[in-house]
Amino acid sequence: MSSDKDDLRLSDPHVFATGNPHDVWTRLRKEDPVHLTASAVDRDYWSVTKHADVQFVLKNAELFSSQQSGVSLPTNKEMADPKKSEHARLAQAGAMLPTLDPPRHPKARAQFADRFTPKVVNALEDRVRMVTGKILDSVRDRRECDFVADIAARLPISTIFTMMDIPEADWPMLFNYANMHTAPEDPEFSIGTALETRQRGALGLVGYCRELALERRAAPGTDLLSLIAAVAIDGEKLSDDELGFLGHMFVIAGQETTRNSLSAGMLELMRNPQEMDRFRCTPSLLKTAPDEFIRWATPIAHLMRTATADVELGGKTIRKGDWVVNWLASANRDETVFKDPFRFDAGRSPNPHVSFGFGPHFCLGAFLGRLQIRVMMQTLMERFENIELAGDPQYVASIQFTGLKRLRVGLTPRRAAA
Repeated sequence: MSSDKDDLRLSDPHVFATGNPHDVWTRLRKEDPVHLTASAVDRDYWSVTKHADVQFVLKNAELFSSQQSGVSLPTNKEMADPKKSEHARLAQAGAMLPTLDPPRHPKARAQFADRFTPKVVNALEDRVRMVTGKILDSVRDRRECDFVADIAARLPISTIFTMMDIPEADWPMLFNYANMHTAPEDPEFSIGTALETRQRGALGLVGYCRELALERRAAPGTDLLSLIAAVAIDGEKLSDDELGFLGHMFVIAGQETTRNSLSAGMLELMRNPQEMDRFRCTPSLLKTAPDEFIRWATPIAHLMRTATADVELGGKTIRKGDWVVNWLASANRDETVFKDPFRFDAGRSPNPHVSFGFGPHFCLGAFLGRLQIRVMMQTLMERFENIELAGDPQYVASIQFTGLKRLRVGLTPRRAAA
């Protein structure tokens, strides 16, 4: 049985940077898959660790609210307090899609769905290839680079900011705000306390997107922020808060999945030369590898919900108002669903991971994330005959947006044909 000490490890961002939470999740899946967990905010919560149970919670939006307490587990009391935390206030106001409950959520989501269909996303492939080529041209002659900062982060930044028509001069500032918001406990991004850091990141992103969306409402274009500005639910335009927080959502979501999945997948290929060779020699793996990258990384480690009524799950009674933390990273290693789940398999199929969530809040950008990973990995294999680890990986300190922040790699370009 998991101990309180183990429980607190799941509330400690630094464990995700330097430790291994998977040993706790593995034990919970076996011994207590719906586990009442001691937290760092003097409020217990339910840890849901098995694939089927996570799917049950996420698909039942009426029983498990995204809005009442937000979708991320706070790491201290202040972060959970909407009077002190701007992010908590906006989340509990339902100011963006992931924190909206029905009936408002499906009405809002429907107005964005057409922008992220397979047909529309596939039409972006030429642009994604062009951006990918420029990124790899910039590192070709350096022989060594930071895969995260120099390659993996640059593609999704360019893609989502271009879709939002954000001036390129502002990209570095917004990227910094995003890091402050998603990893406020990480010393590299900190400007003070975790609350102060997240507050600055959230206020910076939300404020920027709000002002730009208001400008687009007056003079609309065809970009994503103009679409946000034009959205109306039951005849009402979105509030200023909703404009800013929805823009903030697209900035965060547009970066995290691709950056962290590309980095995690590349690290596993470098650690496993046989799998790297298999990937290089088997073009068909480009169809399956993106989902294995995403399963392996699980860029969003958990999604929190709040029970709206008493409900039985896994032999436990979850009471109305209880927090329920769905550990996506655990569900993606569930031994009853994935064969040999701790083995990275670029050809894994089927691959029913829950990295994009499940049910009514399934990630709008899933097709776009897969496209970017496929194009980047194909182009990397074509342009470089060898990619190898050149330093110890460094992980970000965050319990929700997990991933690598440093990954030094050595690059050997392919010689041009004579």
